[in-house]
Amino acid sequence: MLRPPVVVSIALAIAAGEVSADDAPGAPRPAEPATAGTDTRKLSPRSDAVMAAYAVMYDGTLTTQDLRAKAGAPLVRRDGFGLGLLFGYGLTHWGLPMRGGSPGDDGDHDLALHRFEVTLGGGGTLAPGRSVRASIGTAYASDLRDPTWSALQVTSSAMVQWVLGPDDAIAVGAVYTSTAEFLPVLPMLAYVHQRDGSRFRLDIFIPRHVRAEYQLSPRLRGALGIEVLGNTWIAQWQQSQQIVRRAGGTAFGELGVGLTARTRLEVRLGLSVMRHTLPAELADAMLEHSLRPAGFAQLALLFAP
Repeated sequence: MLRPPVVVSIALAIAAGEVSADDAPGAPRPAEPATAGTDTRKLSPRSDAVMAAYAVMYDGTLTTQDLRAKAGAPLVRRDGFGLGLLFGYGLTHWGLPMRGGSPGDDGDHDLALHRFEVTLGGGGTLAPGRSVRASIGTAYASDLRDPTWSALQVTSSAMVQWVLGPDDAIAVGAVYTSTAEFLPVLPMLAYVHQRDGSRFRLDIFIPRHVRAEYQLSPRLRGALGIEVLGNTWIAQWQQSQQIVRRAGGTAFGELGVGLTARTRLEVRLGLSVMRHTLPAELADAMLEHSLRPAGFAQLALLFAP
């Protein structure tokens, strides 16, 4: 399963002080002299460190709702170096079709799963146009019915960024995830392109996302993108612990509007393709966990640090 580098974003902004409100992706930027530091900020891969979002997917049988919240706090800020904490919470709710219930019982069975995250991350300048970012985090993901150490997850990441010029930058690194299905360590590769003064931005962050955005006005912008999603939880089901997984991706169109100098509202609509691993009693209702297309919608409020 391709798990996205959930905590690679920690070494951004809130930690290293590298992003201001004007440096947020898609935000208008004032004219300024081209410098290595300016280019590093402008050409950093997009990562939403502080936000609140609600998303829903529906494939005709299964309804999935996600509520996510992230908040960050800087610990150390120095010239060219920073360290910070990122806190996250996620609630995933499945509306599952009931089978084999009592006569006349045609209701739904719901499954609610929680995820709590704490991550320490930071970044620093190695040389003009070069910077490093690293993070280590832990998460607890379960239905909270019976606390267990098996629901504890560990993720860490490291990434080095090179600014190739005023318009382009690349980054390479790796992310480790203790709950990965296949490879615990995945390579990361990023490329960002935005010409000085241009309204167009291309952001490629493999295996996390690919997105192209265009600034329509000083406060309004549109984007097209693909984003990978993967999660693992431990749930108590029928007197035993079961692993619940979700993996896949979404293709979406996005419209974002700046509400203030530091906040923006984003609306996404698109198509998701997901594979679900659910408790055994419910698997029969889910076409054996196969990849299934579903409609996707998301509303998010983002805060630029």
